[in-house]
Parts: sequence; C-alpha cells; structure tokens
Amino acid sequence: MLKFISFLGTNAYHPCNYILDDEKVENCCYIQEALIRLLTNKGLKFDSVLVFTTEAAYKNNWISNAYSKSYNEQRPGLEKALEDIFRDDPRCIRRIPIPSGNNERELWKLFEILMANIEEGDEIVLDITHSFRFLPMLTFIVLCFARIVKRCEIKGIYYGAFDALGGIEKIKNIPVSERNAPVFDLTPFVVLFDWVIGVDRYLETGDASIIERLTREESARLSRRISENISQCELPIDAAYLFKEPRLLRKLAEAMVQFSSAVFTCRGQDLSIKALELKKVINEVVESKAYKHIKPLAQIMDLLKNRFNRFGQDEHVNMLETVRWCLENRMYQQGLTILEEGLISFACDMYGLNKRDKECRQRYSGYYREIQEGTAFVKLLNGFDLNTTIEFYKLLYNLSNLRNDINHAGWTPHPNKPVTFKEKLMNFLSEVEKIIKSDAPGRRMLLVFSHQLTEAQQRQAQQKFHITQFIPLSPVLLEKWSNIPPDLDKLDDYLADILNWIDDNARGGDYVLVQGDYGATMMVVAHCIKRNLKPVYATTHRLVKEEMQGDKVVTVREFEHVDFREYRLF
Repeated sequence: MLKFISFLGTNAYHPCNYILDDEKVENCCYIQEALIRLLTNKGLKFDSVLVFTTEAAYKNNWISNAYSKSYNEQRPGLEKALEDIFRDDPRCIRRIPIPSGNNERELWKLFEILMANIEEGDEIVLDITHSFRFLPMLTFIVLCFARIVKRCEIKGIYYGAFDALGGIEKIKNIPVSERNAPVFDLTPFVVLFDWVIGVDRYLETGDASIIERLTREESARLSRRISENISQCELPIDAAYLFKEPRLLRKLAEAMVQFSSAVFTCRGQDLSIKALELKKVINEVVESKAYKHIKPLAQIMDLLKNRFNRFGQDEHVNMLETVRWCLENRMYQQGLTILEEGLISFACDMYGLNKRDKECRQRYSGYYREIQEGTAFVKLLNGFDLNTTIEFYKLLYNLSNLRNDINHAGWTPHPNKPVTFKEKLMNFLSEVEKIIKSDAPGRRMLLVFSHQLTEAQQRQAQQKFHITQFIPLSPVLLEKWSNIPPDLDKLDDYLADILNWIDDNARGGDYVLVQGDYGATMMVVAHCIKRNLKPVYATTHRLVKEEMQGDKVVTVREFEHVDFREYRLF
C-alpha cells in the first residue's frame, strides 16, 4: 500500500507555486495538496493519505484555513482541498490526532501512534515541511524502525521550501504568480543512511549483503541517468563507454560478496585470489567517473581501498591479512581455521612440498604430540634452529587444539570460555606473523616454475646454494605463468604482476628458478640479474630404455635431475 504521510501545522500558510523538477502546482496554500498533485503527475497513485494534526492544527488548518482568517480571503482547509483531489475515493483520507509532544510521555505516545498507522509492507512517501521541531527526526526514526519490524519501504521524503522565498513581509510584496517555492527531494539522504548501516555492517562483520544491494541500486540509478542523457543528447555518444561504469559497480558488488563468501567458508585456496580481485576492482572504481557521481560510494571506497591495499602478491602475507580481517570482524572460528591451515601451507612451501596433498598437510598436524612422546625425529624447518623448530610445532599444536574446541562446539575435556577466543587468536596471529615475516638466515629460492620440485631438486638446492626457504608463485600467478598466450606480440604488461611479485619477495642474493616460455624466461632472467638476484634453471639427464611388451618394443624416456645452472647474460 502506497501511503502519503504528513504533519499539519497551525500557521497561516501563504499561497505560492510549488515546483518539483519541471512540474508546478500554482496558487496553493498547502504543501500536502501541491505535493500529492506533483507526485500524481509523475505516476504515483496513493492508496492512503494520513495527515497527523494536533488539536490546534485541526482547528486552524484542517477544517478551516488560517490564511483565510488572517487575510479575509476565502480558501478551503486542507480536508476540503484533499477531498477535491480524491473525489472518487475520499475515504482514503484520514486525519490522525496526535499530542503536542510537550513531555516524554507524549513523545512515546507519538511513537506509538505513528507505528500503529504503518502496516506490514507499506510504501511510504513522507512530507516533513510543517513538522514541528523534533517531528522530522522522530518520524524518520520511526520509519527506520518500521522498515525492520514491518518491512516497509521509504519511497520518498520531501520538503516544501517556502522559506526560500524570504521572510513573510518580503513575500507579501511578491505577486502569487511569482512565488515559486522549490520542493526538495530528500530521499537520497535515506540512501546515505542505508550506506552508513551497510558500511558499519561490512566493517564490523564482513557481511557485504547490504553493500551489494545498495551498489546494485546505485548502479541501476546511474544507468537510468545515463540513458536519459543519451536520449536528450543530439550528439553521437559511445554508449558502451558510458555504460561501463554501472557494470563496474556490479562487478564491485560481486567481488565483495565473493571475498566475504571465501572468508565465511574458509576457502583457503581462494582467499588470496579473491582479495586481489577485490583490490583490483576497488582501484578501478576509485579511478572511474562513478567514484565522483556517487558520494556515499566514494567514501566507502576510500575505506576499502586503504584496507585492501594491505594485500599483495605474497600468499602467506595475504593469509595473515585475512585472519586479521576475521579478528576485526569477530569471525574467530574462521580466523583460527584459516590461520592453522595457512601455517601448514607455509611449512609445505618451506620444504617445497605439495600443499594441496592431504598426506603432506596431515604430516604437520600431530607432529608436536609425537615430539613430546619421543616417537618423532625433529625435522628442522629451513632456516630455524632446533628450539625454534620445536616452538613452531608447539604453536601449530596449540592452534589446532583451540580450533578443535570451537569447531566441536566446546565438547572437549577443558573447553575455553567465549571471551578467550579473541585474545588467543590475536596472540596466535602475532606469533605466526613473526615466523612468516622473519628474516631467517640463509638463502631463498623463488620458483617461477610450472612444476613441483622433486626431492632430488630440493635436496641439491639446499646443499649447493644453502637454500633455506622455497617460495612458490601464488595460484593466480602460477596459472598465469603456465598459460602464456602464444598470440601476444609483447609480454611487458602480461608479466608485470610476476615481476612485481619477484620484487616484493626477493632479497639481494636470492636464487630464482626460472623455466617456461622462452621469451618470458628471458625477460624474467634479465629482470632478476638487474635486481642482483641469481636466476637458475634445472638440467636433466635423459634415460632411454627399450622394453619388450609382447611383440612390440616400447621406448621409455625418463628425465633425471642433474644440476642447477645459473643463467648468464653477455
């Protein structure tokens, strides 16, 4: 049901011409009458008109006209003016008596009356022109409350700016035909209020659902504005370029939801990918015209840009940032899960193992218990001494216990209290950060390489080059390196992310294993040498065996790792 809600005052309202956009209602005392006519001309059809009046307003302006009494000019009260509009259904007009609101008891009575006259699913147009002092704020609070408990929708808020004409003495000297008072559409401030709620929800919980809805609505409004401009413009316009911005906003909404979904569901292999995709879209929006057109969106983009600038090409650092996001948004269960699995992934990368292999991952989970029981030989983490290694496994063990506690709903012999999860996750994050970001002694080898290192390659790299840490490409960059398009004339832009990743992760003197597309390999090798890094490639020995299989001779070729050879440019 579409409802028009307004408040009637006690003053003598001088006649004027109310203007909304390019529509005008002339020689009218009451904004309620003018606004209903203006909005009806725009296609709205009101099912109900509610006018709230105090006893004084009822006598002065409902059943009579205060202006008529003061200036001896015969004009009808608001009741009669509205009945002239709704001749076919005058029963839709209702006057609602309200107290003056002179004390707290009357204010709560006003709240109850307003709520009682809003029904489930109502669509509301609100006029606040003659609302007395506190009434606009109170009414807006009531409507926001009703939007939640009664699922109503605010279709519009309007203010007839009669006071823009000046003081009463000045207005008296202006002919009625020239008293043009604008009607201000305040509805965008409802959207701004929604953005405040949406931003708060996203920053406090990571829930992007409100932002997604608002972004889609803003995108639709922007599309409509662009369509109107195209239809009114005589010059040819590249419509595809203009409509790029609404599509970009929809892309933003999708990227926000995908990152949030990856965090909510602990999709470890997707987290870094989705964070970087969102970071990229945020930067695209900030650089677009849409950023300037939508002020609330521009403000949240600044907040998001600052937050997601912390994500980079290092998958393990991105894991830490995701856990910090969980901590900030009170997602302790997700934070513990992502942190434990991220620490295991880091250990796999340190050894050059396949972190997607279930057996490799399980190898670390119970290792500290085996150390305590004396059933396990302490395998040193690359670059760490014995004591540090044991502390690493102890941290992983304690982290696993806390994660099990929350995942099993506290059904453990010694369950933690709810208040401890935040503090412990914060401490665990700090400890893991020290490990991942530590400047451990020894050399590192960056793997710009499409395959997993064999045990022989890993062993030789440790022995020959004193490698203490292997750093593989992130999943996104690995996919990029493994599938270089054969039809590109130049690879500069295509390889930019990979070269940036090398810059972000390598220190002077580190080794970089580079093998792949010939041209791309050459560019990466040149970049590494310029950066004082040591690019190498693996050499192999080919073994050819012939085996009899029935009547056939089958040739089997096996490649065996021999050595690492350093690239040289002359």
